[in-house]
Amino acid sequence: MNMTSIKIRNIGPIAKAEFDLNKVNVFMGPQSSGKSTIAKICSQCIWCEKNYLLTGDEYDFYSGLLEFHRMDEGYFTDDSEISYESQWVTIKFKGINKKTFFSKKGKTAKLYKNLKIEYIPAERNFAAALPNLEKYSEGYDNIINFLKDWLSFKETITINGKYSSPLSSIDVNYKYDTKSKKDVLILANNKNIALQKSSSGQQSIIPLLVVCEFMFTKLYEQRRISSSAEQSYIKGNLPDAMKADYEWVIKEESFPHKSNSAQDVKLLKETKEKIWNEIGISSDYGLSNVIIEEPEQNLFPETQKELIYHILNKVNDTNRDHQLILTTHSPYILYALNNCMLGGLVKDNIPDDEQNDFQSKSSWINPKFVSVWEIENGLLRSIQDKDNIISENYFDTKMTELTDEYFQILNYYKDEE
Repeated sequence: MNMTSIKIRNIGPIAKAEFDLNKVNVFMGPQSSGKSTIAKICSQCIWCEKNYLLTGDEYDFYSGLLEFHRMDEGYFTDDSEISYESQWVTIKFKGINKKTFFSKKGKTAKLYKNLKIEYIPAERNFAAALPNLEKYSEGYDNIINFLKDWLSFKETITINGKYSSPLSSIDVNYKYDTKSKKDVLILANNKNIALQKSSSGQQSIIPLLVVCEFMFTKLYEQRRISSSAEQSYIKGNLPDAMKADYEWVIKEESFPHKSNSAQDVKLLKETKEKIWNEIGISSDYGLSNVIIEEPEQNLFPETQKELIYHILNKVNDTNRDHQLILTTHSPYILYALNNCMLGGLVKDNIPDDEQNDFQSKSSWINPKFVSVWEIENGLLRSIQDKDNIISENYFDTKMTELTDEYFQILNYYKDEE
């Protein structure tokens, strides 16, 4: 995987952070340590790159952080800096004048593939807890964006029936009634309850699972129509001899014919590939970037483990170079991730007939595709050893402190016998 580097200086609780984005990225640490700050900056950088490459628009980076990601102005000072560099663009933000500088690199050997970005905020519970949210239209930020996607995605996911939870510890089916606009859970005992009146864990996990299901599967079953800004920019970057071809592509995608033959579909695909290779950019969705704040929210440890196994299984789709960013302060998330990484490291040493004994088997991932960082006192450090397996970290330290105190108190315990 081609790495993209990010540098952050003096923004909110973050004093200094430098890292390369990997396929799976985990930021861990105490509350208010800066995990969400980093996740939001990653999201904004990736979106600005996408927008710049597809439309040529140099989006107001700073305003996006304040408005869409709800970051406070007090997080920024004159010495605040953000640097984002991929093989396609460089984006630099300077706090002294709140200006952002974009520059495009020359044509590269690798095609830029458009991606769908989904930021799943820690406040996601309200999407399932409150009724009639489809009527809410005030403002637009990452919470409202998630709400709108949840409203859209759940209808797609359940259009042909119910959605069954893939987690054994959440043994429910979910369905959305488009007529009554109600979210319904069908329990293991076949009782129906409103999602809005279910447990906090169910309200947290169902929207998360449904949105991830859409992002990693259903998204790629749908035809994407480029925006008018994209169409204009792409056409402007094509040689005159290819502009008519692109006009034909736009027409075919805007008004698809149900009776298209296999030959017509093949021609459309070949024409688009020729255009994408000419400009070095594909506007078709090629991968998903999913950012999840605190996936452990309101969940029992067993469910946290199952959730990580499930998401990693989806991300591991070898046909697409999906990317995942997690923020967490749960040791169970970390331990589950470590199981998947260790399995990926030693799988060739495990006999085939024994591999299915491990619950994490379908989620094993090469550790080199995973990066795990700990944030403490405004600084970022990797907590992986030479094999990229998770080593000593903040959770281990706190767990040791907790058990040490227990054994100290135990010294005063007197057996009543």
